[in-house]
Amino acid sequence: MSLRQKDYIVAALAVGGLFAALVNGVAGAVMLLAALGLYNMWWRCPHCGKFLGRKHELHCRYCGKAVDRTVKYPKKDQEES
Repeated sequence: MSLRQKDYIVAALAVGGLFAALVNGVAGAVMLLAALGLYNMWWRCPHCGKFLGRKHELHCRYCGKAVDRTVKYPKKDQEES
């Protein structure tokens, strides 16, 4: 899955959580926490694995490699084998 697709999923969860909070506060809070957790898990550099930050820059600030959000990078386990 590409970083852009992951970004759309997190955004949909966050927006859905905001709307769900209007109806049921607990369900909305759970959805918002899930969106935050997925964002912290998924928004990482595919090269070094460090958190990319909130700015969505084109290059990783830690390793300096280009990060294309539309490319489906292989997982770390598949890359090593």
